[in-house]
Amino acid sequence: MTVYVSRDRLGRLLQGDGRRLDGIVPGEVGVIITSPPYWTSGRGLASAERYARRLAVEFGRHWRRVLAPGGDCWLVIGDRHDGREWVGLDGLLTRWMRRTGWTLQAKGCWAQVRSRERWDNRINYVLRFRKAGAAPVRPRAATLAWMLPLPRSHGESRWDATPKAVIRKLLAVSAKRGAVLDPFLGAGTVALVARAQGRAWIGVERDPYMAALAARRLRLRRLRRRARASAGRDPRTRTSRGSSRTGRGSWR
Repeated sequence: MTVYVSRDRLGRLLQGDGRRLDGIVPGEVGVIITSPPYWTSGRGLASAERYARRLAVEFGRHWRRVLAPGGDCWLVIGDRHDGREWVGLDGLLTRWMRRTGWTLQAKGCWAQVRSRERWDNRINYVLRFRKAGAAPVRPRAATLAWMLPLPRSHGESRWDATPKAVIRKLLAVSAKRGAVLDPFLGAGTVALVARAQGRAWIGVERDPYMAALAARRLRLRRLRRRARASAGRDPRTRTSRGSSRTGRGSWR
């Protein structure tokens, strides 16, 4: 696994599979904000069901391990028309997340205006989950709803991004302790917003090209092999230096 770190050591990028979060200590993360690769292959409810199951089972169990008690997991995910009907991907994913130990705490919507798509992914669900058994989130009067255009991606990015206004709002209402994790980092938008707020952050990106792009945007340096062993060390354990991470691509 290739590891990049920021100069202030508050941020790190792990270039590797999001199903393996070995470089992250259990409970290190306070907030997960991510937009997983959208469902773009296959048709019909059976295909959408497999997508939702895979996301909850293969990835969700690792998110549970690294997320602190009382931490928040936000998923931004687009719906799709399969040629006959809307799939209702938010309902399918919520059902599988519940089966694998999560509770749905809030639900919002980002509707794309001036969309390039005919219909797919114009409606993006914003889902807030907590681990089953964690303290529930007190309902708020404010509605999580946005009508925003798809933001311009970085000129070299292969994928689209979630609007920064959405990310800032999600951070504002989430747990304030612990790192901000994006397990599908892409070009690094979540990390940029977290860094601007002085939050520790962790990004995971499978695609080497996109990981290198995010590292350049965030001005990270690549760790030498000897230093990687301590990259995911428990922050409560001090080292000798006192140092204590959309059309979205594919997870395959």
